[in-house]
Amino acid sequence: MKTSFYSLLGKYRDLLIAITLFVVIDLGVLLFNYQASHLIEADTSRINRAGEMRMFSQQLTKAILTLRQETLEDLQVQTSLAQISEAYLAHNEALDALQLELNTRQWEMLDDPAQREQAKLLLRELMKTWQPLAESVLPLLAGETQAFSKTEIEIAANKAVARNIRLMQQADDLTKHLEGMAVSRAHQMRQIQLLAIILALLNFVFIVFKFLRNLAHSDRLAAESREETERILETVREGLFLLGKDGRIGSQQSASTESLLGYKLAAGESFYEFLYGRMTDGNSESVQQFISLLFNEKVKPRLMRQLNPLRQIEFCRRDGETRYLDFEFQQVLQNGRVAFLLVSVSDITEKVLLEKELAGAEARIKSEVESLLAVLDQDPLLVSSFLDEAQQRLQQINLALQQVAPSAQAYQQLVNQIARTVHGIKGEAGALGLLPVEKAAHAFENTLAPLRGGGRGISGDQLIPVAVAMNEMLEEISKVSRIVVKLKQFSLPVEARRREEVELGEVLKQIERLTLRVAEDLNKKVRFEVKMPEIELPRSLLGALREALPQLIRNAVAHGIESKEERMHAGKPEEGTIRCSLDLNPHGQLILAVEDDGRGLDPHVLRQQVIAKGILPAEQVATMSDEEVAGLIFTPGFSSLAEAGTHAGRGDGLAVVKEVAERFGARLQISSRPQSYTRFSLLFGDNRWLFAS
Repeated sequence: MKTSFYSLLGKYRDLLIAITLFVVIDLGVLLFNYQASHLIEADTSRINRAGEMRMFSQQLTKAILTLRQETLEDLQVQTSLAQISEAYLAHNEALDALQLELNTRQWEMLDDPAQREQAKLLLRELMKTWQPLAESVLPLLAGETQAFSKTEIEIAANKAVARNIRLMQQADDLTKHLEGMAVSRAHQMRQIQLLAIILALLNFVFIVFKFLRNLAHSDRLAAESREETERILETVREGLFLLGKDGRIGSQQSASTESLLGYKLAAGESFYEFLYGRMTDGNSESVQQFISLLFNEKVKPRLMRQLNPLRQIEFCRRDGETRYLDFEFQQVLQNGRVAFLLVSVSDITEKVLLEKELAGAEARIKSEVESLLAVLDQDPLLVSSFLDEAQQRLQQINLALQQVAPSAQAYQQLVNQIARTVHGIKGEAGALGLLPVEKAAHAFENTLAPLRGGGRGISGDQLIPVAVAMNEMLEEISKVSRIVVKLKQFSLPVEARRREEVELGEVLKQIERLTLRVAEDLNKKVRFEVKMPEIELPRSLLGALREALPQLIRNAVAHGIESKEERMHAGKPEEGTIRCSLDLNPHGQLILAVEDDGRGLDPHVLRQQVIAKGILPAEQVATMSDEEVAGLIFTPGFSSLAEAGTHAGRGDGLAVVKEVAERFGARLQISSRPQSYTRFSLLFGDNRWLFAS
């Protein structure tokens, strides 16, 4: 049977009337107190002004007498005049303010008209006494310094002496009168407040005693219903509670809810606020949208199950423990409408952890398979040589971390050196197709990125993540090394394979594969051309090529070759070209060159980038030649890309090339034309580098 609104109104009519009256009285008292506070503030202000006029009158008299004495003694009178002006203006301001306030309607509230008229009379008398003195002061303030006569000073002094006592007495009388009016008004306000409070208390007593019996009966019924509900809720293992349309939690919940959530849900608490800060994945906005859809009776919860953002969420309990919970929602209908949602909570931590463990095992297996495939595609001895060198470099990093001087400058230099070393390993790993090692090196670079170029310097504690990342990279290299060791067991002995000198063609094939892979990752089309003599290089010189070539190739693809759209717009073929050549010049120097037909180097653009990145100040850049500016691209940390990616953007690639050139006594040469080409050359046999236009 439905209960109509009018029947409920009749049942609780007396209660509603009494409560309404109570609220009206409370609001009346609140508004009255608000107005009373303004009246008290105004009374205090008027009393203060009246009291200050005594001080201003005395200050004015003293300043005039001082002026007279200074005039007689031919002394400086600026200070006296300033004091006269200050006292005069302050006295006038207080008079004007009192006169204005005595004529406002706010003054009349809870005020005796006779007392108010008496205050106006006292103020008029004070103004009459003040007016002659004020007129005598005006000549002293009208002109420049000492533009008045001694007679005017004497007149002002005589009037000040004659009227000062009277003015002070009148101001004192006005102050006392205003204080009496304020006390009288405060007494009336207290009486009104007391009357309102008594009425509110009587109304409250009426409410309590009239409905106490009915409330007690309702409480007994509610207690019995609650007891029955609690017996049911204590038996279920899931967390159960009701959720209203406003997102508030109901008063009843199962005993398991607190143990699952690690928190006692309070009745009326916002479900969204409870979730905020405890969910490590997902957001409260998507939860609100999902729950609002469930309150539409046309929506079926089964169809919404896949959209539930609270399925298998990572949940942070108050005690700091992280659990995985699953929230499910069931519509509760009343009169054909969704009145509540029944929320059930289950702990699925063990299930999720097992799934993650299986996923981790799959990832490890996938990584090992990738490493195996990468090694199978390369010469195991070549891979082994690279891995040994990489491990030696990382061990040197470890030693440097242990021996670094405890200073911010030394820490910064070490971090920059580590970044270039890791970037070199990353380039060689990419050329060999060792993707797991390349990914580990990229992750290492991400760890180093926040520490590079810090204006405030870095501390020793900030190097701890560097050591951790280094160990992770060593572990990845060791994993690949174990695979290489196993493969070596099935390969021919080293002596039988004549590996004192390594074939150059094998390295260039690796570089070609790297070129195409980087281009594919960057969504560019590139054709790789190679020119090389039929010679074999010593392993030491080949190592220099293995370090430098990947960096030059990545630089050419990422910075030189434009996107397909940009090349088409410039009238170039959609496919860019990168040429790698190795020649001997007439002087017997070995020349390694990498050339691309991309956007080239624009000295003007380079100048802007150098200034924007804070490499050098604008004044110094303005004095540099184009060749000197172009040479700055080898500065560690400089990159023309706004964001760092897997293949470029950290400013270490060309820095590695420069280090290789210096280590092997080679000369670095750049030849470029904007929108046409860029050519990097390494001339082995000299340790200088220059720019050729």
